[in-house]
Amino acid sequence: MHTKPFVLLSGISGTGKTKISQLFNIIETSEKEEDVPIETKSFIIKVPKTFDRFNFPQELLSTILTVHELAEFNKNAEDFRKRGDGGNFTKSHILTITDDFGDFKIGVYGQRASSPLIRARYKKSNRDKLGEDYDATKHLSQNYNVGDVLKLEKTGEKTFKVFSVNDNTTKQQVKTHDLNTIQRFCFIPVKSDWTDSSELFGFYNLIEQKYHITKFLNFILTARNNPEYPFFVLFDEMNLSKVEHYFSDILSCLESRRVNDDVIIQEPIPLYNGLNTLETDSERFEEIPNSIELPTNLYITGTVNIDESTYMFSPKVLDRANIIEFNEVNLDTYGKELPTDKYKLKVFPDFTELRLATLESYKELPQIIKTHLIKINEILKEYHLHFGYRTANEVALYINNAMKYIDNSESTSLNALDNQFIQKVFPKLNGSYAMLEAPLNKILKYLSKQEDISQTKAENTSFPKTIKKLQRMYHKLATNGYTSFID
Repeated sequence: MHTKPFVLLSGISGTGKTKISQLFNIIETSEKEEDVPIETKSFIIKVPKTFDRFNFPQELLSTILTVHELAEFNKNAEDFRKRGDGGNFTKSHILTITDDFGDFKIGVYGQRASSPLIRARYKKSNRDKLGEDYDATKHLSQNYNVGDVLKLEKTGEKTFKVFSVNDNTTKQQVKTHDLNTIQRFCFIPVKSDWTDSSELFGFYNLIEQKYHITKFLNFILTARNNPEYPFFVLFDEMNLSKVEHYFSDILSCLESRRVNDDVIIQEPIPLYNGLNTLETDSERFEEIPNSIELPTNLYITGTVNIDESTYMFSPKVLDRANIIEFNEVNLDTYGKELPTDKYKLKVFPDFTELRLATLESYKELPQIIKTHLIKINEILKEYHLHFGYRTANEVALYINNAMKYIDNSESTSLNALDNQFIQKVFPKLNGSYAMLEAPLNKILKYLSKQEDISQTKAENTSFPKTIKKLQRMYHKLATNGYTSFID
């Protein structure tokens, strides 16, 4: 995932594919609903990418509101609670904030009386017909970066000033709070009736006249607002529907990424036609733009089972992912401690900075790895099965990452190449005896360095995983007249 933020876990049922993905759900969620740390007579704003509502420390109400306003606030909350009304139960109270660049305003109001939330907006909502106009989005986006932490302190009645920006103590306070409250793992079970992307990216509800925010879209918007943390999403049973039908926008967005002046840019995913933002049905995100980019801190995993109830992946999908198979079951060693694998991370990536695979990744490869890639592609090219520059670059980045996070030995680079052959290069192979017998035979001879491939023992070669897999494919080809890499 650190090399390519889209990984498919394939194999027989019950081998732990979903469980492994869920190990990335390491965040303890707090029972508190506040989005900012609680302090007396001060509060903190973390500049988001998607300017919308954020929860506000209830302890600050007595500091912000006058005695009369606080009494009215509590009375309205009680009245709404008795009626069972779930909407806003106060008008917006405008706070004026001063910094080195001028002034900006936010509005604070009460919502959901049954379990009251104190919320703040960066700009006046279309729903709020009364009161003063305000819009802090332009001021904040022009003068601050996404993720900047602003600590505000009270200077007068409903007036505050920016006391500090990105103070280390305050940032650590925010980080501790975020890690306890922001859910950074999303589990999405794929349904068999998904025929378009609306299950992922929502749709405009004509009856409510609001844009419907899905679980996945909510997760993306949250990830966009917190670029300093990685977010992981798992699509379970991904091929119960045709992946190309509901997932094509994501694939296109991932492949459109490129570096321009050290900044990763990409094509956005269209959500609806129109120039203006739409009101949503979300409690968290009040408005949605007409398109959205996938955040670079989003990492996608999909689990796959191959049987009569599922669809096979097209080469387009396989070419844009790393495929890891889970087909081996060793009950004789099940539950026992196994020898330590030398191919093991010594340093764990923090997933905070996405690096794209480029020509430079390929140039950094050791010559022995380049030689193997060139030779394998030459063999595949004879049968019009060869891979392109993108695959070469992504294989190279994976190997470079392995040498960075494990060690830079030749054995590690060859082990990494062995993994990439079966994760990236060969998964697209499937076909008849006439199509695949010759290329498989040549590849096995080259990788094993033996003319008689029937005598090859995979464990005695530099590419044991690849040779074992290709031997199995070759056997199925000879037996059935047809073979497929993914089974």
